[in-house]
Amino acid sequence: MTEDQLHRLSRKDLLEMMIAQEKEMETLKKELDEARKALKNREIAIDEAGSIAVAALQINGIFEAAQAASQQYIENIQKLNDRQSALCAERDADSKIRSERLLKETAEKCLAMEAETRRKCQSAEAESREKCEAMEAEAKERSEAYWKEVAQRLQSFYETHQELKKLLNFTADT
Repeated sequence: MTEDQLHRLSRKDLLEMMIAQEKEMETLKKELDEARKALKNREIAIDEAGSIAVAALQINGIFEAAQAASQQYIENIQKLNDRQSALCAERDADSKIRSERLLKETAEKCLAMEAETRRKCQSAEAESREKCEAMEAEAKERSEAYWKEVAQRLQSFYETHQELKKLLNFTADT
């Protein structure tokens, strides 16, 4: 920004710019302090270790921690998998038991329904047999009554004609 542009800014804008620069400076100071601390820690590690290789190994303790964390993660995943497998096996066993129970109940209901149907069929059959026997007996009675009437009419007809025959035979003899 040029000097003319700075002169044209209001006090408020200037204060805001200064506050923003202050924050930026604080952030940079913090980053610088952290970098100095990290450098100091590395220098201390190098001084204490006696060699760069040992210092690198100590600094790389991060990798060992990461390896341990990943190993722990894998173990937790395996435990979770084992629990899920056990839960699935348990649910599968429960499902088999339930389905067997339902099949058994269904078979029992079918047997009961079949027995009830047989009983009803036998009852209907017996009732039908009784109706048939009653109808047969009634038909026999009607038939016997009819034949009795026919026999009576024939007898009456015969007797009537017998008298006529006698008359005809009597006149033919004379």
